[in-house]
Amino acid sequence: MKNTLFAFLALAISVGAYAQKKVKLEDNSNASNFYFNNGMVGIGISTPKAKLDVKGYTKLVNPSGRSLIVEKDDDDSWLTFHDPGQYWYSEGIDRSNAGAFNINFGGTLNSSQFVMYQNGNVGIGTSNPGTWKLAVNGKVRAKEVQVETGWADFVFEADYVLPTLSEVENHIKEKGHLKDIPSAEEVEKNGISLGKINAKLLQKIEELTLYTIQQQKEIQNLKNKNEKLESLSKRLNDIEQLLKTNK
Repeated sequence: MKNTLFAFLALAISVGAYAQKKVKLEDNSNASNFYFNNGMVGIGISTPKAKLDVKGYTKLVNPSGRSLIVEKDDDDSWLTFHDPGQYWYSEGIDRSNAGAFNINFGGTLNSSQFVMYQNGNVGIGTSNPGTWKLAVNGKVRAKEVQVETGWADFVFEADYVLPTLSEVENHIKEKGHLKDIPSAEEVEKNGISLGKINAKLLQKIEELTLYTIQQQKEIQNLKNKNEKLESLSKRLNDIEQLLKTNK
């Protein structure tokens, strides 16, 4: 009994002393996967750089089957949450796609719901935002959108040449739409810039305002002329009545 106890103590002391340097555990085939080095543990890596350093695929599963998966290979790094039979959610870096950061639903790399590239371009509902800072494949709902662009107050400047209504009419007959406003075909093909189209619509509203002011001046001028004619007509009637009375 004493010999057994001394042997165990000797083994414990030797392991404890060696653990200050480096310890590895091997299976029956002498393959080593676990390494202990200066208080750090490596799994699949002989030189751990953290308290727990794992090289390879890591999976944590609870009794109901829900899991947290950490994946790392030469191309990609992924963190995946899995609810069996229902939902997948994963996020990570896809080096095969220019190192883009992805958020996926459904468990496949082809179902990217969010992607951000190193140049800052972001895609929502699409994995290819192209040259756009934000590309959205779907509808967008917002409380407020602020667009910063040039505005159309130049219409009210003194040197602005306001098209005549005849010119506007001729352009509509020829083109089928207002000047400087894209046609339905152009919008369907290329879309529209909200900032630019709002500026153009404001330009048309301001032009309409100028037309209305011009027409109001013409109407007032006609009213003044009509009042003069009515006054002249009344005077003529008075003269006629006076002539009849003096006969």
